[in-house]
Amino acid sequence: MTIIGDLERARHLALAAKEEAAKELLLSLLAQAEQSDRDDVALEVLAQLGEIYLVRTAYDGVVEGIRRIRECLATYTEIRAGHRPDLAERVAMSGTEVDQMVCRYTRRAEFLAAGLAAASGDHDGAAVHLRALVETVGNFENLAAEHRGLICHARILIARGLCDDDMYADSVPVWVEVLDLLEEYAREGGAESDHLFVHGALSYGRFCVETGRLDEAQPWLRRAEARAGARDWQLAGARAQLERAAARWADGDIAETQTLVHQAYPAIAEHVRAHDVSRSWLYFGLIRFRMGALDEADECWGHAERHWREIDKPLHIHRILLQRSWIAILRGDFAEAVEKVAQARELLDSYPRHSWLQYARLDDQLGNIWRADALADLGLDPGTGTVSGGADRPGYQRAMSKLQQAADLKVPAALAVDAVRYAISDAGARMRWARCVSAPMLAGAFAVAKEWDNAGLVSELIEYHSARGAFTADLGDGQAGPSAGAWAATATAAVPVEGDLALVAAAPPVQADGGLTRLGPLPPLRMDPAGEQIMSGYRELAWQRYGREVTAADDEWSTWP
Repeated sequence: MTIIGDLERARHLALAAKEEAAKELLLSLLAQAEQSDRDDVALEVLAQLGEIYLVRTAYDGVVEGIRRIRECLATYTEIRAGHRPDLAERVAMSGTEVDQMVCRYTRRAEFLAAGLAAASGDHDGAAVHLRALVETVGNFENLAAEHRGLICHARILIARGLCDDDMYADSVPVWVEVLDLLEEYAREGGAESDHLFVHGALSYGRFCVETGRLDEAQPWLRRAEARAGARDWQLAGARAQLERAAARWADGDIAETQTLVHQAYPAIAEHVRAHDVSRSWLYFGLIRFRMGALDEADECWGHAERHWREIDKPLHIHRILLQRSWIAILRGDFAEAVEKVAQARELLDSYPRHSWLQYARLDDQLGNIWRADALADLGLDPGTGTVSGGADRPGYQRAMSKLQQAADLKVPAALAVDAVRYAISDAGARMRWARCVSAPMLAGAFAVAKEWDNAGLVSELIEYHSARGAFTADLGDGQAGPSAGAWAATATAAVPVEGDLALVAAAPPVQADGGLTRLGPLPPLRMDPAGEQIMSGYRELAWQRYGREVTAADDEWSTWP
């Protein structure tokens, strides 16, 4: 009874995020189990340790735990099959008890494997392990509730892993499977049920914030915080405050963001979760950046980058590098800014799950650097936003060359991103995409065209933008591409980056379902009967760089009177 009681105590410590105390207790129990030849206890200890190591990103420990569980289970499977008579007489459990143990810990191992694969970005592998977990055979009524909880928990980890790789669209069907179960666990009220509810509500609330559904996020985050408070789970309550801070930042409420992050940070720092610590430092930096304290902001982001490097999060590192490039831009150190973007690009190149949109973001930021460099040559006054000289200024031609380079980067990126906006049939999702992604990029493209004194490009951008919303076309058999629903469900990822873009999942070009309208790329446009189709060079660059069809394969439109 002492061992069973200690196992329960270790579990409750882990649920309260007191992993160090739980780990020490479990390791002592593992030694006792080995001395007393209690494989059932050893398996439980290994399963609990594996989950702790998974939470703390100690993935080698998870791998070792899974290996030891499976080795032990393989031995018992051989015994039950009659292949190890030399060991059979040493087994004190009945055949039914052995079968139940094998069933239970096979499921626990598959759960750990699914969580590990999701955290490592092996999303196909995670799906395979989830399927194995769901299909594990075992008609043991006393294990049914645990099995259901393991499946729900694995799906939360898989959905969260997809979101960490910016694969928001792919996470949507997983969240659909989770949400009804979360409501059931909210009603049950036990410690395990509360843990699943809080973990799932926080993860889904974060998904909602990152995809622009701020109103939907709030109830989940509030409920998670209240349930965590009732259990005195301090870290979970702090994480809820951090997610609420992210929502407030996305909504432009800087004061409340600061209040919430400062409230959350002590518990987050105490529990030393590197990812949460990094995100806290990100927001500390954003607040200081908004206040104009550039040195302090850069120091905060340096802390965030360091912690993300500790847990090897390439996508987060690349984003914080882009964020830090703004510091270099505002200091006028354009070479340093370019170097930060180059480092970010190297990380994306080495990461197998990068998306075209992440590269569009990189190119747009590099265009921002060229634009800022050009405006410095023109004598920009940051206070008034005006330049001190015109075409007769000594650096004018050099600035125009830099603005051309900026346009070559920013315009194709803006066109590629905007083409997605009109592939989204849902009006709310399209609005979120426009607010967080398309509008900032298109505004930057217009600005650089104007500053470049390229009246022709400005006119073509106006014509392109004006033609939007008027385009409908028959889809025929509707086989031209996947449904826009995948994009509509996750139209934006509200980004906590000053002056930057949102990120969303990688996905193929999309078109609306049905056969009534297509809201995707425009037909080719020609403004002048004697001229070329508008922005043809930039459209070609959008295809070459991002694989995005900015122009539909239809008859061109003549837009002159």
